[in-house]
Amino acid sequence: MNPYKRTLALSLIIPTLLSILGCAGTSQKREENIREGQIHMQMGSNYLNKGNIELALFELTKASRLIPEDPDVHFALGTVHLLREEAELAMEEFLRTVSLNREHADAYNNLGYTYLKLGRWDEAIEASQKALGVVNYDTPERAMTIIGWAYYKKGESGRALEMLKRALNVKDNQPDTENRIATIYLEEGRLDKAKIILQDLAKRYPRFSSARLNLGIVYYKERDFVAARREFKAVVDLVDRQSEEARLARGYLDLIE
Repeated sequence: MNPYKRTLALSLIIPTLLSILGCAGTSQKREENIREGQIHMQMGSNYLNKGNIELALFELTKASRLIPEDPDVHFALGTVHLLREEAELAMEEFLRTVSLNREHADAYNNLGYTYLKLGRWDEAIEASQKALGVVNYDTPERAMTIIGWAYYKKGESGRALEMLKRALNVKDNQPDTENRIATIYLEEGRLDKAKIILQDLAKRYPRFSSARLNLGIVYYKERDFVAARREFKAVVDLVDRQSEEARLARGYLDLIE
């Protein structure tokens, strides 16, 4: 072969071979990252399920660096941030999740809940409506509860009650949703309706401090101070003494005394 042509052929072939080898190396590295990322993802999920939030954060952060295109990693990481009361960071992770998987209903639902935390009522409704729009979403009652509470926060009690009751029609044993309905009745002065719900909740879930607090307020408004004192003392015993519920319960106890 003509030496010039041979040199020209090599100049064309060698870069191609190097490119192929480079792609193979990149592919191998990517596979290694995926395997390692999945290990960290599994470890993080296990820690999360066990309630070890700090180790879950550590492992899931590693996973997100290794497999940044995995929506479930970002969903788990968003859940960790929610539990750490880091709503802005949680929002970013849930938005990342749904950008990678438009059918991730739980991410839309958690995003709606995060918007509630941030006081962004319209966005909470929009995100949770998207959860309801996902085919085969198996916990629609959660999204309905978020939508209902967002309407309540917007001052639309009628729409709020309608949606919260829809949630109970889907799944009847939902103490949080029942308590939210009772809260609306209480604030509207419909004490009889609120009391029926709250007495039932206190019987079924005696450690449900929010329901016990609401029941105490009902009794206080009815001027049944013996029953009110009992409920407020129960709340103080159940929760952290520095919490808002404890502060409110102690405030009512001072009024009674």
